[in-house]
Amino acid sequence: MSASAVLPQRRILGLIFLTVFMDIVGFSIIIPLFPHLLDHYIRAEGAAGTLIGSLNAAAEWLGGDTVFKKTVLFGGLLSTLYSLLQFVFSPIWGALSDRLGRRRILTITLAGNALSYLLWIFAAQFWVVVVTRLVSGMMAGNIAVASAAAADITDEKERTKGMAVVGIAIGLGFVFGPVIGGLAASVPFNPGAAAGSFGLNPFSLPAALAASLAALNFLLVAKFFPETLAPERRAHADARRPSVFDLATVRSAAVRRTSFANLVYQVAFTGMENTIVFLTLALFAYSPRDNAWLFLFNGACMIFAQGLARRS
Repeated sequence: MSASAVLPQRRILGLIFLTVFMDIVGFSIIIPLFPHLLDHYIRAEGAAGTLIGSLNAAAEWLGGDTVFKKTVLFGGLLSTLYSLLQFVFSPIWGALSDRLGRRRILTITLAGNALSYLLWIFAAQFWVVVVTRLVSGMMAGNIAVASAAAADITDEKERTKGMAVVGIAIGLGFVFGPVIGGLAASVPFNPGAAAGSFGLNPFSLPAALAASLAALNFLLVAKFFPETLAPERRAHADARRPSVFDLATVRSAAVRRTSFANLVYQVAFTGMENTIVFLTLALFAYSPRDNAWLFLFNGACMIFAQGLARRS
């Protein structure tokens, strides 16, 4: 008998909510900092940095403010790398959770996230920041596994409630994460020049908050999160692994259309969230603190609109 058979469904959904919420908060702390973080490394390393020097030609070809163009290009590069790795690894983590259980995979991915944020604290050079985003992208299977855990403990009639818990946690995480990151980055902190690749940087405080949240999330899952997938319901080792291309084989046209619409929405929303901070910097010279209030206002509008939609 799985532990989920002992704990009430409401408590398990609460744990799923907390896990997803803390994960998204930690992930989104960096969003309002992107242009200022990248500008820091570009100005600190200059053309001497291998990764930064590789974009000099592209930035000069675009014309205008070369430093700002390099900042935007690197921001797009980091966001794309993370999203691509999430796209590839989410089905892998989901398949492994079908075989090994949800709890075990969640602890692995949360531990990986904590490690990536720990590296960010001591990222004195830009290549270390790139490594942290690579690790974080590869470990970005938490949402898929948490959604599967919610499906494990709900039947068809209650499945919508379980998915709503995950959706609300994601929405609130994207409200509070950027606010925490923007406010933390506004705290004066000057660590000085680092001697090598590792050392404190001006954004170590937001990184430390993200790492602390990830570590706490890992401890909570390891201690309290029950296994929701009973051994007799798990996939066999020789079972075919799912692929991101399986959607093409789905027979239901309604499912395909809904999934495609969700893909378009996610691409648009992610693109907006990762680029608006560069737009506010270029047009209004926004600081991370200014971006924090912007994201708070945006999140409040989303919550208000969703509340009206549910009432209607």
